[in-house]
Order: sequence, then structure tokens, then C-alpha cells
Amino acid sequence: MGKFEELVFKIPVENHQWYGFTSPRGFFRGTTMMEKARLYMDFTAVEKALPMEVPHTHHAADEYLVFTGADMNNFFEFDAEVDVWLGEDPERLEMFRITEPTIIRVPPKLYHCPVNFKRITKPIVFSAVYLDGDWSKINRAVGPDGREQFTYDGAGIRRCVLDRSKECIYCGKCFSQAMNDAAGAASEGEASAETAPETPQLDLLAPYYEMAKLPRTGKYDKYVYKFKPETHGDDRFLSPRAGFRGTDEMPESRLRCLYNIVQKPCELSPLHMHHAVEEYLWFTGADITKFFEFDAEIEIKLGDDPENLETYKITEPTIVRVPPKTWHSARVTKLGAPVHFMPFYPSGEYGKIVREGGVYRYEGTDLPK
Repeated sequence: MGKFEELVFKIPVENHQWYGFTSPRGFFRGTTMMEKARLYMDFTAVEKALPMEVPHTHHAADEYLVFTGADMNNFFEFDAEVDVWLGEDPERLEMFRITEPTIIRVPPKLYHCPVNFKRITKPIVFSAVYLDGDWSKINRAVGPDGREQFTYDGAGIRRCVLDRSKECIYCGKCFSQAMNDAAGAASEGEASAETAPETPQLDLLAPYYEMAKLPRTGKYDKYVYKFKPETHGDDRFLSPRAGFRGTDEMPESRLRCLYNIVQKPCELSPLHMHHAVEEYLWFTGADITKFFEFDAEIEIKLGDDPENLETYKITEPTIVRVPPKTWHSARVTKLGAPVHFMPFYPSGEYGKIVREGGVYRYEGTDLPK
């Protein structure tokens, strides 16, 4: 067993029963799957109109809600409408309608949701990216006496709705039962004009659409970023590609990532390390509706110093955690079909250290211009 083997994690096939979502899906559940991981993230393909979640907050961690086309080979082919609510006051939320690839930053203590996948003509990807190893949230409700009540929910403490003797495993069965019941009601004409016939739900959404009729403040527009096509001449990767480049795109952002669709065997990343920030390297199939169809071989090198590296081979969807000061490089040695390579850097500014001729040199976005 290599010293760094625990950092190379094969994404398990997660079969589920969530209404409207492709099964199986790929999910990385933080410290549940890898000790010391500070990332909780999924790649979920949405195929049907549906609503999800109620307004909630996260106490101390950023979350990013990412909406893209499901076929990364055609990242900007987005044929859907998704409504998302944001705000500081859960009774005065502002609605954002998403009709193109978009990322939303949710800073701590900002209420967000519901998310209403109002129209889905082509499958899209919804990724909830939580920058902590253990997912949690705070829900708010109003009691019979009119007082606010706040409840805590999180990974490892939620009980199964259908069998309280068991821990919730996020299988989605309870959600699907509710959605199928709502779909039946919608077919009988019981859904509101705003939600029918696309969304099989619910009077639960009605108050949020009433909020959307109020004047907007625009206060939360700064948290919503529409991906821009990046045309380039690098024949390793499909052009255009997309990226979210931290504070270059959004003030106070704590995330930088790129969506690279690899076109041929090549070097993905020359040897380097990051001094104070960990990095995650995602390798998946290019079509998220077929997440586990993976036809490539990738060579990862990891080590404490450039002279002593261990080599790991990747042949299926995998995430690699690269702790600070760990030297690493990546190369595609065989490619039967395009592969999605996402370098995921949980910081608003990017920096790395390379070694050239025995000299260590820093490269980064925060260097003086």
C-alpha cells in the first residue's frame, strides 16, 4: 500500500430512488469517504421538472449551487428553466431564474432555496458543492405561537423518514413517494397555474412565487455568475470550455475550478505543489447522465518532494485529494472517449510552486501586476 493511496478515491456507484434524477450518480461525501477531506460534492443529472428543499442556511461554510448542461461535450447547450430563491429574510426572498450554465455562491447565514426545476427539456447537472467535510444545514420554521424555531440537520444524524430505526442513507424513496402523489394531483388539475403542468408540485411553492412579485433589491445579484465560453487554442481540451476563477469572477469567492474535456493522451498538469491550500482533482465521464462510463487511463504522481513520487493509475471515476505541500502531476496515458478533468481549488486566489533547476518558483493570481 502506497503512502498516498488513501488520497485517491474511486467514486462509488450510488443507486438511488430520487424522482427526476438520473441513477446511478456520483457523490463524494466528505469525511464519510475520506479522512480530512474538506469537500462535500455531487454530480447529479436532473431529467424531470421537480421542486426541492425549503429555505435554510449554513452556519459557517460556503456552498455553491452549480447548474450546467449534463453532456460536458456540449457544456453550453442548456435547455431548461430553474428558479432559485436567495435572501437574508426567509419571508422576503428574491427569485433568480436560470436559463444558462450558472454558479451561485451561498455565503454562510444566507437563506437559499427552494430550487424549482421548472422546465427540463434536456438533462442538466445540479451540483451542490459544500466546502466542508461534513454537510449540515439549519432549517427555520414558525411555531403555532408565531415564534421562530430553528432545527439542525446534517450528515450522520438524519433518521429515515419511512423507518425511524434506521439512519437516512439519502436513497430518495420518501421524496419520490411525495412527488408521485403530487404528480397525480397535478394531473387531476389541483396544481397552481404557476407550477402546472411542468412541476408536479405543490402549493408549497406558491408563497415563494408571491415573493417574486415584489420589487427586487438586486442585493444578491453579486452571488450569481453565468459561465462564459472560453475559446482557446489548447488542443488537449475541447474548446470552448468553462471555468469559475474565484475572485476574478466574484468578490469573496472561495472557489476556483475548470471544466476540461480531455481530447487526447497528454500531460494534464506538470509537477507542482500548493503551499497552504489543498486541491481536489476530479476525473469523470464527459456525459454526467452516464457518469460511470469511463474509457481512459490516467497516471497520477504524488509525493512529499519532487525526487520521491508514487504513481497511481486511474481507470474509473475518481477524486484525488492533494493536501498542502504535496507534490503532484497528472497525465492521460490512454483515451478511448473524452474525459472530464476538473481541478478544484477551494480558494479565491490560485497559487502554486514549481521547481526548475533546483530553484523553487511561485506562480499565482495574487502576484503584483
